[in-house]
Amino acid sequence: MIYKLRRQFIIVATCSILAVLVVIIGALNIINYQVMTNRKDDILEILSNNDGRFPESMNQRKTKENKEDFPKDLPAGDFDPNRDASSFRGLPRMEFPREMMYETRFFTVSIGSDGEVASLDLGRIASVEEDLAKQYAEAVLKKHQRGNADKGYLDDYRYLVTETEDGYFIIFVDCATDIQSFRNTLIASISVSFLGLLAVFLLVLIFSKKVFQPVEASYQKQKRFITDASHELKTPLTIISANVEVMEMEAEESQWSQSIKKQIGRMIGLVEQMVTLSRLDEQLETVKTKFSLSDALQDTARSYLPVAESQKKELQIDIAENVTMMGDEKQIRQMTGLLLDNAMKYASRKTPSEGKKDKAQDEEIRGQEEKLEKPKIRLSLRQKGKKAEIVLWNTVDQIEPGEQEELFERFYRPDRSRNSKTGGSGIGLSIVKSIVEAHRGKITAVSKDGSSIEFKATLPLG
Repeated sequence: MIYKLRRQFIIVATCSILAVLVVIIGALNIINYQVMTNRKDDILEILSNNDGRFPESMNQRKTKENKEDFPKDLPAGDFDPNRDASSFRGLPRMEFPREMMYETRFFTVSIGSDGEVASLDLGRIASVEEDLAKQYAEAVLKKHQRGNADKGYLDDYRYLVTETEDGYFIIFVDCATDIQSFRNTLIASISVSFLGLLAVFLLVLIFSKKVFQPVEASYQKQKRFITDASHELKTPLTIISANVEVMEMEAEESQWSQSIKKQIGRMIGLVEQMVTLSRLDEQLETVKTKFSLSDALQDTARSYLPVAESQKKELQIDIAENVTMMGDEKQIRQMTGLLLDNAMKYASRKTPSEGKKDKAQDEEIRGQEEKLEKPKIRLSLRQKGKKAEIVLWNTVDQIEPGEQEELFERFYRPDRSRNSKTGGSGIGLSIVKSIVEAHRGKITAVSKDGSSIEFKATLPLG
């Protein structure tokens, strides 16, 4: 149990760190991508507003001919925000390095209203030929006509579609360098995050052992106490049982001696269940052998037929033949017996006598009860692929519809007022779950209608 708790702690801690890293790395790379896209969109906007060219003002030098047209104190790479907007042809008021026009690789395509390419400008790019430029333009135009956005990415190019009087004007800006830089940053951040996560996992794995040492020591003491107390309790119980038998030999058997023997049996059963549960928590290796699961369930179920008959309950057995599995046959038989024992205790039906106290009415109702259907219990086994599905279904008085996972908790009792009547301890189903999990299986408890419950155990056959 401590091992399982420690493993869950490591998983939770590692997953928490992973979630934080995913958020941080995701946010940083999204911001990086957005910055890259915004820069290319700014360039596309400049080229679109200047007929597919950078403004001449970006390359102007101060000469005698343009002294008045170009401001004297304009720093390199800046534009005068007070200058007439017409001379910059819509250039945004932003710092834009003059070298950008030499670094930017782009091409433009004009498409007429008939859908044919009217003109190409490939003067600022060497890696794109006319045929490839036409293919890009046709692909972008199809996207645009389908109602997609005017901007987007196509391979390593960021494009902008502008509708003109004669058709469409498309600008492509090469983003290969920026995209490669973005990919390198993404890969580097993921790699560093993975290494960091691995380091955290190793640290948690090492230090969690020290953290859980006090808990493990306390748990080991608790298990030793249960084991020792169980052995100590068996001795006086055995002596009491022997004394009762001697008393019955010397005197006649009475209801008092029978009651004592019954309670001794309950105590011995409870002690044995506590020892079994303690040993299962140690996660000891089960002695796995190949055995007939069909025969094991069939034999165990048949032993309960006389019990069902004496309690006026109907036990139906539906076991598929020739189902074999690798596992601990003794534990599987114990699991089946505990499920059937639980069903025998709680399988019942609502009777008309509930809430009735009048003697005459009780006598009338007893006659009606004889005509009612018997409480039903059904055990079935089916093979589904490489797994076996064991299902135990029985009727109950009343239960909340839905999953009933709390039934597998230790010492849980759905109706504590029935403790003395049923003789249950609340440990049986916990042992059932431990056995199923020791065989790498899964068990569930579900009530579909509120008047019956179904326990389904799925076990691997291999």
